[in-house]
Amino acid sequence: MILISGATGNVGRHLVGGLLDQGEKFRILVRDERKVAHLGQGVERVVGDLNKPETLAAAMRGVDRLYFVTPEPQQVLNLLEAARTAGVRHVVKQSTIEADRSLGPGRWHREQEELVESYGFEWTFLRPTMLMVNVIEWWGATIKSHGAVYFPGGKGRVPPVDPRDVAAVAARVLTSPGHTGRIYELTGLEALTIGEMVSILGKVLGKRIRYVNVPAFLAAIWMRRFGLPAYLVDGLMETLGALRRSEYAYVTDAVLSVTGCPPGSFDAWCRDNIAAFL
Repeated sequence: MILISGATGNVGRHLVGGLLDQGEKFRILVRDERKVAHLGQGVERVVGDLNKPETLAAAMRGVDRLYFVTPEPQQVLNLLEAARTAGVRHVVKQSTIEADRSLGPGRWHREQEELVESYGFEWTFLRPTMLMVNVIEWWGATIKSHGAVYFPGGKGRVPPVDPRDVAAVAARVLTSPGHTGRIYELTGLEALTIGEMVSILGKVLGKRIRYVNVPAFLAAIWMRRFGLPAYLVDGLMETLGALRRSEYAYVTDAVLSVTGCPPGSFDAWCRDNIAAFL
């Protein structure tokens, strides 16, 4: 039995769909059952809260494989304690590509990876680069209101990855042997600048979108005004600095090697998500 924590997230919702298509037996852990009502009764679910360890035992019953993604250290501890008690064998953690050098939020993800290792589970770590879906949150509102994208990307390149490809890798790792102790850095087909991504999106939408390369310090000010804590802003500035320096501009073959299919392009993802920008 597989347990999915994060089933309503950008990757998790595609993972659920993929496992359903494969006819796999799995269960989802949800805090608000209304968010998964659309899945119908064919998907087993248990209501629980990662902040309330007493609610996790029922979700873990009979589980031998666990997929999770959460940024909260205490939630990770609660989940792993419940998993160890239940006899879970294999833990698949969605991390981030920055964990390779503990850069920005990658520092916290690496600490969580080390925690998984310390518990003695068989493990697999998925380290995606920038998820394509993030551009909806980052740019969607200003594209609609100003026909522009304001982002401190400079001329740096990054190979954005389709969350559907991350989910496809997760599904294969959870349902086939040979992935224990492996770290998969998951990227898209090509490394693009932010300006190139904006240009692609504009062509798909059939409208001109301006790209304004704002200074990084200004982005930090905006983040703080939106209520992000200082430590998180500092971490994101480290990540943005690495992007501007093209430190993660390389492309891997991990999606192809694990799933047998090449990753999708940014252009294709944009075409599939036009409605989010209108």
